Amino acid sequence: MNTDALTGLRDYWESLRRGRLAPLRSELDPRRFEDALERLFILEQIRPEELRIRLAGLSLCELMGVEVRGMPPEALFDDRARPGIHAHLKSVLTLPAVVELDLYGPDRFGRDIAARMLLLPLCSDLGDLTRVLGCITTAGVMRAPVQFTISAAITTPVRTDDRQGATRQALPGFAEPAQAYGLPPAPPPLSLLENPQPVSGPRRRGHLRLLSGGQDGRGRP
Repeated sequence: MNTDALTGLRDYWESLRRGRLAPLRSELDPRRFEDALERLFILEQIRPEELRIRLAGLSLCELMGVEVRGMPPEALFDDRARPGIHAHLKSVLTLPAVVELDLYGPDRFGRDIAARMLLLPLCSDLGDLTRVLGCITTAGVMRAPVQFTISAAITTPVRTDDRQGATRQALPGFAEPAQAYGLPPAPPPLSLLENPQPVSGPRRRGHLRLLSGGQDGRGRP
């Protein structure tokens, strides 16, 4: 069984990740993994416990004998394997993790054919982990619709690069200590409140008054 497409896709995914938990969906360039395009699929989480196939290459459609877009990924597996694939997909998005599955399923004569599936976490364009980038390869022609059984699984948790996180911290050479902030002292009370005696002397009129009839302050029009 040729697994070069799986290896190339994982290497490309790692190059996009750059120390993050997962790359963005919008960062994928199909020209960089042309060998895997026919075997590729993308799952989208539409609810916390539910994923659907959003995109799928021709090989996956041929394995099922129908267009698979919109189908749950569990449809590719037999009844015994469905709880297992559900748990593996949950690990991809919640740990997150890279999951490699060894599978088998019958060919048209009923003989078991080996297959391998790669599941990689992928972020939406908003940055949330709600996508799974997957790829599958088989050792021969399988009977459609396929019903895979899981024979082995490898789960590798994704780790962020500490150096990537360090770039988001303030550089100590340019950092300044925070200044304590306090309210300014209150102004002294008005002198009128300190002196209970009324203010003596004639009251001064305001220097502005309302004019009517288009007259100025001397009664002239």
